[in-house]
Amino acid sequence: MQEIEVAGEINEQGQLVLIQPLSVAKHTKVLVRITVLEDDFDPETDSKEQILADLKESLRQADAGQTRPISELWDGIDV
Repeated sequence: MQEIEVAGEINEQGQLVLIQPLSVAKHTKVLVRITVLEDDFDPETDSKEQILADLKESLRQADAGQTRPISELWDGIDV
């Protein structure tokens, strides 16, 4: 079994429309799970690849000593 994650939208007719075409053999049976996303979700900036790139950049900054004291972690955040 192969798992693929893609973004899509539900159109006015209630049909699922994928933003990108799938690269699988035609006439392949699939199981579809739907996760309804928040309105501010952007598949371009919230993709797994972008999250991984951001994490790598954070680790690079930590290795370079570009860190901030933990005491400043919540400064400016009102909970």
